[in-house]
Amino acid sequence: MLYITFNFQQPKSTSHMFGSWLRSFALGIRCQIIVGMAAMCWAIWLNRNDAVFQRKVTNPYLQVIFRGTYWIRQWFLLSKEEEGRLMKEGCKRLEGMMLQLFGSRFWNHQKRLRA
Repeated sequence: MLYITFNFQQPKSTSHMFGSWLRSFALGIRCQIIVGMAAMCWAIWLNRNDAVFQRKVTNPYLQVIFRGTYWIRQWFLLSKEEEGRLMKEGCKRLEGMMLQLFGSRFWNHQKRLRA
């Protein structure tokens, strides 16, 4: 998602992501990436809880993306105006791209392409 939204180089593995890949960014951007990753993990956790405890069946991809971007926006309300603006724009781009991909009539939320 970072590659699509912000044109960052993709990490090769989890250890690469939390090691040399993350350290390759300036401290300010590094903090923003960590907040974004934490928000997406939180969104995955909330979506999982909805499915397990409330038996909700939704489009899990879009649900996670939009929950994650919601939490990112909430966090960056507390940050400097410029950082918040950049993250808000990034969230908007991410949501638009994911809507085009997962919201299309060719995508089935059960991970299959429709003919």
